[in-house]
Amino acid sequence: MNRTKRRMQTAALAALIGGGALLPFQAQAASLAPVANIEASAATNRSVQYGEAVNRLIGQGVLQGYEDGQIRPDKPVKNAELLKMVLLALDLEADGEEGAQWYDRYVAAAARHGLIAESDKLAPNAAANSADMTAFVAKALQRDVKSVRHWMDQLAIDGRTVTRGDAAMLLVHSQAAIRSADAKIVSVKALNNITLEVTFDSPMTIEDETTAAANENFAFDGGLRLVNQPRLKTGAIATYIVPVVTMTEQNYKLSYKGAEQLDVASSSEKLQLNEARQVTADTFEVDSFRADGVIDYGYLISAYSGGRGANAVVLGEDNTLDGKPMQIISSLASRQAVLTPEGGQPITVSYVGFTQSTDGKQEPKFRLPQGQTLQPGVKYTVSADWFEARSASFVAAAVDPLVIAAAEAVNETTLNVSLSADPGDELFAYRSVKLEGSDGTSLTAQYKVQTRKGETGVFEIQNGGKLLTGVTYKLLPAGAWATSPEITISL
Repeated sequence: MNRTKRRMQTAALAALIGGGALLPFQAQAASLAPVANIEASAATNRSVQYGEAVNRLIGQGVLQGYEDGQIRPDKPVKNAELLKMVLLALDLEADGEEGAQWYDRYVAAAARHGLIAESDKLAPNAAANSADMTAFVAKALQRDVKSVRHWMDQLAIDGRTVTRGDAAMLLVHSQAAIRSADAKIVSVKALNNITLEVTFDSPMTIEDETTAAANENFAFDGGLRLVNQPRLKTGAIATYIVPVVTMTEQNYKLSYKGAEQLDVASSSEKLQLNEARQVTADTFEVDSFRADGVIDYGYLISAYSGGRGANAVVLGEDNTLDGKPMQIISSLASRQAVLTPEGGQPITVSYVGFTQSTDGKQEPKFRLPQGQTLQPGVKYTVSADWFEARSASFVAAAVDPLVIAAAEAVNETTLNVSLSADPGDELFAYRSVKLEGSDGTSLTAQYKVQTRKGETGVFEIQNGGKLLTGVTYKLLPAGAWATSPEITISL
């Protein structure tokens, strides 16, 4: 179906259910906060809402009415029927060869698009449930399950058997979340001096969200630029957290894909962090807490939602959590700070990638330049142009290196390295080990970020090197970050 026509139909339905809350063209719609109005009216107008949603899908050719003229919105949906509805309503190609059963081509199309696995033993005539519907819609939209569940909660769709009306309500709402290469910016605002919030009329394609494409498509003046890719907010339709270099006090212009420029008012607000503390001999961290109104974007973006468990959240209107305004820490990639020893010269320190939000904590780490260490007994103070810390100073202490207790080869390019104890955080980040072969060769393996499980992390051999069968390798830490007993590995 023509996407513009579908948007017009969706907008017309939105006016009938939720007072415009489903409109994909308004900045407020992307936050989904207005959708809460639907729940209040659901008890009295449910049948009307069901009927309008079903009629809309009938008009789009997604559903068919019954021979007696009834649309039967309360009738339970079967798995095969639900798959057909999802495919057609969310613009997924459903063409294919007809099979023995009417639904065979839709089941094949669903497998082709990744909605179900090829090996799935789908019971096509079994009643669908909300878990089925959530998974199908999330995969069709290339979104996270938590977002779809949030939409269902706001639409008061419960966890029991899914009806035609339930499915129609969710699918009409979800049509606004179909990705588009023609997405256009609706609004943009600065949340703090390193973070923009940008709302589109529909989500960007996965390709347009990549770092390379985003850097090309987002054109700023005044020296402003992205430092990492835009990330869809969990629960939103098309609102993104966009990390940028530190803004100065000026107004910027933004053009997306060469479209008309938008005004962007800068923010001078710095992130309000808590306490700096030493972690290792060359690394320190600065923490922050949700209780203080600060949250890392790793807990509220669609891309990370599935891996953050109970720590993942959906922010409310104006970025609130449980009614409290939250300051959002966006990506810290390539960020730097200044560490000044008392009576000494300032040292530029770099953020250690992938350490800003791990294990439910918000503790970004910073590392001194290679070869430098914190001197025991010296007081250090951290500062930056993008954050302020309530307790910005610490006195360095002598810290014992980590201890590598064991290692084993997984395959010719990968090995598991285990510490003597679980460090409870990403202390492996950007660390390497050396492998000295019995044949005289030497290899280097670097930690693969975010692979640690307890005390064990995955290390990958660099520069195209490989472990060879029949060769024994002695493992040593690269640098003074760890010590180890004599450890040897082999394939």
